[in-house]
Amino acid sequence: MAGQPISGLGRFEALDALRGICALLVVLFHIPIYHALKGTQPFANLQFCVDMFFALSGFVLCHAYGHRLHDRADGLRFAVSRFARLWPLHIVMLVLFIGIEVVKIVFLRADGSLSLDSVPFGEGHTPWQMITNVLFLQSFHLHAGLTWNGPAWSAAVEFYVSLLFAVVILLFPQRRREIFLGLCLAAGMQLFERSPQQLFVSHDWGMLRAMFSFFAGCLVYDMRLHSNGRLETPNMLEVWSVLLVAAFVVCTQPGEMQYAFPLLAAIVIYVFSFDQGFISALLRSSPLQKLGLWSYSIYMIHTFLFQLMKMTASYLGRKIHVDLVGWCDGDKLLLLGTPGHALLAALVISVVVVVPFAALSYRWIEKPAMDFARRGPAPHRGGAVAKASPAAVATSV
Repeated sequence: MAGQPISGLGRFEALDALRGICALLVVLFHIPIYHALKGTQPFANLQFCVDMFFALSGFVLCHAYGHRLHDRADGLRFAVSRFARLWPLHIVMLVLFIGIEVVKIVFLRADGSLSLDSVPFGEGHTPWQMITNVLFLQSFHLHAGLTWNGPAWSAAVEFYVSLLFAVVILLFPQRRREIFLGLCLAAGMQLFERSPQQLFVSHDWGMLRAMFSFFAGCLVYDMRLHSNGRLETPNMLEVWSVLLVAAFVVCTQPGEMQYAFPLLAAIVIYVFSFDQGFISALLRSSPLQKLGLWSYSIYMIHTFLFQLMKMTASYLGRKIHVDLVGWCDGDKLLLLGTPGHALLAALVISVVVVVPFAALSYRWIEKPAMDFARRGPAPHRGGAVAKASPAAVATSV
């Protein structure tokens, strides 16, 4: 993997859009509406989108930083950049979730007869879990389940995996390909030993899951680096890649077959990194490029918005004596007509409610934090600051 990045490419536009699409599919998976797909295995398999995020991050970080990390100062700048990319929005959302718990206390004091689904600062929202979230430690088997802003578990583990990535490049520049392969295989085997029936771990073995796909993405970049720069049949390969992913999501059941997904993600990333086919042309459209730009915000803010939706529906339902919410497998869901009609509503709400707020979040939280990180720390003597490419700035979990 030594050498210069892929010539002439500052970013991979098709992959940017793919990240945005995956973020919206995660939103659809989490949306609190009872609809026709709830409880089905293909719908549960939308969680593979998180593994695609990890693989994309490995690929993009290799492109943006694989040739720029040479000494301790470079490593420090990289760590600051990753922290600025992932932590500020995470901490803002954590504060907003804390605000919900404070509101619960206020409502209980104002109306002692008010019935809440959970006590303020109860399990999943305790002060101790607040501390681990601040430190990005919530996914290291310290808790019995997801805490506070649930999806943030993947941002937490990706931060530490990216630091491991930088350490490998700095200490073993000539052997990083072999080390990336070893880390990928070791993480996959360790995860399979602990969770043979389920790849979709999070609060417990999420670090292994992230390493498994992240370093697969690093290896794909090495393959791309040594390609001839073009696909012979791009349209056919893109179509087959999409069909293969769709078939895998629809047909895969819990078990060892799930562990083949990082390989599938590698194929998809490799094919679409060339940006040659007609599907890539669609992915380069302005709306899908915006989705890619806002993907981290889409991913991080949606559960907060959904929590507000559920609280509002519960409150209104009590006031007008109509069942607007119900329980399904321990999850509180909105009831919006028939399951079939509700599926359409879920698709629309996933876009209409989340995306505009994500655009604002990117503008007012993400971008200022990244701009601030790029202005410091000062460059070390004897070399210029290595600026991250737009691909690195846009990368997300």
